[in-house]
Amino acid sequence: MSDLEEVAEIKGLLLNSLIVNSMITSVESCLQMCELKVRVVGVTKIPIQLPKELITGLIGLSGKCTGFISISMPEHVATLAVSRLSMEECKTINAQVVDGIGEISNIIAGGLKTKLFNTPWMVNHITIPSVILGDNYNISYSKGIEYCSVTFEVDDPNTIMIHDRVFMVNTSLMQTPT
Repeated sequence: MSDLEEVAEIKGLLLNSLIVNSMITSVESCLQMCELKVRVVGVTKIPIQLPKELITGLIGLSGKCTGFISISMPEHVATLAVSRLSMEECKTINAQVVDGIGEISNIIAGGLKTKLFNTPWMVNHITIPSVILGDNYNISYSKGIEYCSVTFEVDDPNTIMIHDRVFMVNTSLMQTPT
């Protein structure tokens, strides 16, 4: 572990604070562009079940590490974020929302790339985004990866149900041999 990295321990759960904080800052910056306030409501090191009714942006990462980042949102958060980013109202998932989630994913991955610059987790390249619609899928993770999932809640007083305002951002990274 480098001088730039710290490990936060919460009752035996070791978290790479460099990755966690880089993810949080990247998401907050991106969603600020969408005029949305978010707050962190959970962090975990193990893959958890994704929420129902979602849209997921997925981007590959490579450099001193290899892996990917995924952004999984319920339809309400996706349409709200894309509506505010594009300044055109979107009420349901359509081509504009799919493109917008790809762009939001790209912005978050780019922010992560910037935050991890010149660290052992430096990302040199990001792929074009892929967007997955629906909830009937699982992602398999390799052993030996640095996995991190951060759950966010969107500050939207008009949204009553928790599952309509909570989304997850996940990274799985493995340092590449030098």
